Parts: sequence; C-alpha cells; structure tokens
Amino acid sequence: LWNRRAFDKEITRIYNSNRGILFNALILADIDHFKDINDRYGHPVGDRILQIIAEIFQSSVRSDMFVARTGGEEFAFIVEGASEDATYEIAERIRALIEQTPFTSSQTGMNYGTVTVSLGICMASEAENPEDLYTKADRALYRSKVGGRNRVTRHSATGGRAGKGWLLYKKD
Repeated sequence: LWNRRAFDKEITRIYNSNRGILFNALILADIDHFKDINDRYGHPVGDRILQIIAEIFQSSVRSDMFVARTGGEEFAFIVEGASEDATYEIAERIRALIEQTPFTSSQTGMNYGTVTVSLGICMASEAENPEDLYTKADRALYRSKVGGRNRVTRHSATGGRAGKGWLLYKKD
C-alpha cells in the first residue's frame, strides 16, 4: 500500500493533469473500534488485522486503483473512470468483504470477532480541489461512524434523504 505522502502527491497530480476529468471519486475507509481491538488483544494482533485488511483492500479493487494507508486505521481509494453507482458498489463490496472475513489467529486459533469498516465517498465533481475532496469524503466517513458504523455514506452536494448534504447507505 501507498502512504499518506504518496496519496497526497497522487491526488494533486491527478487534479492538475488532463486525467482530472476521469477522476471520479475518493473513498475513505476506517476500521471500526480499532482502539478497542488494540486494547483488548494487544498491538501485535492489531497490526496483523491491519495487514489482513490492507491485503483485502489491495486484492478486492481494480489494479488501476490507487490505495493508500493515510492514517493509523484509515485508508483511501482513488477511483477513476467509474460512475457514482459503481463507486458505491466498490465501497459496499469492500465493506462486506471485511465484515465477512474471519479474524482468527493461525497460531492459537483464537477468534478475534467480527471486524468492520466504515466508509465515506465523495465524487470529484462535488469538490473544488484535492483538499476539499478529502474533507468532504472525511465528513461522509464521519457520518458513517455516527450513523452506526459498518456502512457506506456518500457526500452529496445536492442534499439527500439522510439530511442536508448527505445520502446514507445502510447495509441490508
């Protein structure tokens, strides 16, 4: 996975290039209750869960997508050439894959329970620059957390059913 510095460079490069019109969205993902995992099972287990999730992220998206770890338990996906619906489907697939993954120690067989992620989406057309895009995707991610976690929320410049400026997608 790329790091935050590489992510910042890539998103700026795309916005400043002719590819900017193909750049459709930013997805931010954050592991739910990650501090609790570290507190309960220890940092080595938390680190291993981070590795597994990073592997799932890398293997579950198109090879041309840029995936980065942007913070402790936060990840970013730059989605190019996809519609809003396709971007939502990518985020929902990621969410479901993490939720369905058994997190069990290969050494002890201990089950660490269900791990989930919350995701926020912002379409590039809703943002004036890379910083605005990140801020809006981060707000959508925050709404996923506040809305109960383990869900995908899309920022919307035109408003939506879940409140002014937000559309909330809840898992079935």
